[in-house]
Amino acid sequence: MKFTEVMRFVHDLVLGWRGRGDPEIRDIETHSSFVKKGDLFICRKGEKFDSHQVVEEVISKGAVALICERDIGNRGVPMAVVSDSRVAEAILADVFYGSPYERLITFGVTGTNGKTTVTHMVHHILSKMGMKGSLVGTVKNDIVGRVEKTENTTPPALYLFRAMRETLEKGGEYFILEVSSHALAQSRVFSMRFDSASLTNITRDHLDFHKSFEEYMKVKFTIFDLLKSEGVSVINSDFISHFKSRRFKKVFFGKLGDYVIWDISVSSKGTSFKLDTPYGRKQMDLKIIGDFNAYNAAAAIAMLVEIGFDLDEVVENLKDFKGVDGRFEPVKEAEKVGSRVFVDFAHSPDALEKALRNAKKLISGNGRVIVVFGAGGMADKGKRRIMGEIADRLADISIVTNDDPRGEDPREIMNDILEGFTKNEPLVIEDRRDAIETAMTLAGRRDIVLIAGRGHEEYQVFSDDMKKPFKDIDIVREIVKEKLRKKR
Repeated sequence: MKFTEVMRFVHDLVLGWRGRGDPEIRDIETHSSFVKKGDLFICRKGEKFDSHQVVEEVISKGAVALICERDIGNRGVPMAVVSDSRVAEAILADVFYGSPYERLITFGVTGTNGKTTVTHMVHHILSKMGMKGSLVGTVKNDIVGRVEKTENTTPPALYLFRAMRETLEKGGEYFILEVSSHALAQSRVFSMRFDSASLTNITRDHLDFHKSFEEYMKVKFTIFDLLKSEGVSVINSDFISHFKSRRFKKVFFGKLGDYVIWDISVSSKGTSFKLDTPYGRKQMDLKIIGDFNAYNAAAAIAMLVEIGFDLDEVVENLKDFKGVDGRFEPVKEAEKVGSRVFVDFAHSPDALEKALRNAKKLISGNGRVIVVFGAGGMADKGKRRIMGEIADRLADISIVTNDDPRGEDPREIMNDILEGFTKNEPLVIEDRRDAIETAMTLAGRRDIVLIAGRGHEEYQVFSDDMKKPFKDIDIVREIVKEKLRKKR
C-alpha cells in the first residue's frame, strides 16, 4: 500500500505534510528496535520517552515514511503531522491487519478490580469447551498457547491487532482482553470492537492520571462505545442508573438486575452462592476464595450466556477454575510452619478492604488478621491514607512496608499510609522481606496473614533504572524453607 493510500484512512487527523515521494508501506512500527525496511514509523511523545528523537535511527534502519505529532523538519522521507498519533496507530493497525476482530468472538473487560479474574474465567470456560483462543491482560498474554509476560494491562494497538491476526492464523476462535482506563483514555483500543464487554466495578484508583473520580468513571464507560452492532454489555448493577438511557443491549449482574447473586458463603474450601439468571437458578460452588469472586463469576457467566453459550455448559466448565496467580492466593507451603498465608494484588482501597473482609471470614475462634502492605510510588497519593484507615479498621495487626516505590522515597510513601492510622499502632518495616517474615513469625495457627499489593508481580521496582526479583509468594516459600531448616 502506498503512503498516500495509507494516509487516506487518517485524513481527518492530518494537520500538515512535509517531503516528497510516495513509497510502498510494508508494515507499521512504533518501536525503534523493531523497524524494518519499508516500514511506516509512527512517532509519539510518551510520559517518559519521545520517539520523535529517534527518527534518524529508524530511517537508517529502513523506515520510508513518518507520522509525527509535530513538524520535525525535512528528514528525507515523507512525513505527515497528525493531531493524535495513538488514534492514527489504532486506525492503521485495523487497516493493515484486516479488522481481525470481525472473525473472532471478542471480549473486553474493564473495572478497577476483577478484570483479571473475569477474563481468566472466560478463557478457562472456553478452553474447557474445546475452543482455541487468546487472552491478553495483566498477568500474562496467552496467544493461542504462546505465553509471554506483560508490561501493561492493555498493550498498544499494534500489538493487539497483530495478536488477533496470529490468533486467526493459529485457528483461534476468540480473543479476550483486559481493558485498562489508561488504554481507553490513550486510544489503544480505539479500533477494537467487542461482542461482549463488561464493567466489573469502579472504585478509587489512578487519580494521578485521571485527575478526578468522575473523569475516571467516564473513561471506563467508554468501553461500551466499542461494542459490535449486536454486542452485549454486562454491567455491575451498582451502575444501573448510569445506563438507563443508553440504547445498546445491556444486562446487569450483582445484588439486583438480570444475574442476581445471593446467599454467598466463603470458607477455606472456596465460595458458594446462588445465581438467579434469566434462564433459571444455579447453585454455584467455586474452588476460589472470596465473596468478590461471586461477582467475577456472575460477570463471566453473563458475558458468555448473553452471546449464545449454554448456561449449564458454562456453569459446569467453571467449577474447576483454580484462580489466578496472586489473586487471594493461598500459599500452601506456609502451613508446614503453622501459618495460613494469602497473597493478593490488592493495591487500591476497595480491593484491600475486600481482601481483609474475606480474610476475617477465614479465621477461627480468636484468630487474628495480620496484613502486610504498602503503596506504589509515582501513583495516586490520595489513596495511601485511605488504605491506612482501612487496615487500621479491619486488621488486627498491620505491617506497613515497601511496595514499588518507582523513584519515590519509600519512607515518604509509608508516612502517607501511616496518616490513616488513628486506632492501632502499626509496625513499620521498610524491607518487604523482613516485613513478611515478621508477619509469619507473629502468626499463630488460627491467624491469617494477608500480603497485599503486588500479587503476581515478579520484580520490585525501585526506580526506572533499578528493579529486583521479588515475588511475594516465592518469598513466603523461601522463609518456610529457612524455618524448616532451622528446626532440624
